[in-house]
Amino acid sequence: MFATPLKRAGITTAAFVLASCATVDRPILLPEGSWEMTNSSFTEIGRIPGVPRATLQIRDGRIAAFSGCNTGTGTVSSVDGKMAVPALATTRRACPEPLGSFEGRYFKLLHDGPYFRTERDMLILAAGDDSARFRRIAEKIPAAKPQP
Repeated sequence: MFATPLKRAGITTAAFVLASCATVDRPILLPEGSWEMTNSSFTEIGRIPGVPRATLQIRDGRIAAFSGCNTGTGTVSSVDGKMAVPALATTRRACPEPLGSFEGRYFKLLHDGPYFRTERDMLILAAGDDSARFRRIAEKIPAAKPQP
């Protein structure tokens, strides 16, 4: 009926482990890799036909985003389940409409600290009224150079 000292020690240890898991803030890791936008709230049909798909690459605390017109690069970190992108250094090509508006909202989404989550091979970003879904794309591995 009463727990032996050994059982009490086991129960106490188990309770301590569970309590410590609940109180320790664990960082949410950024989804590293290369991603291709499949759809977004930025356009009626989710993407702009005839324009290369927007992409996102996250690696080693760096982010690179391509809108279909311009490229932005910068630092990225994870803060409370949100993606923190302080600023993007971007190229400055003039983008025709509706690509210019799409790009503005895409880069703004990244800057606004979107919540992020992954579902299998999909990455979902959301901040305010904007959201975007990306599918993981295979990393391009450089071909091996032939040995002389």
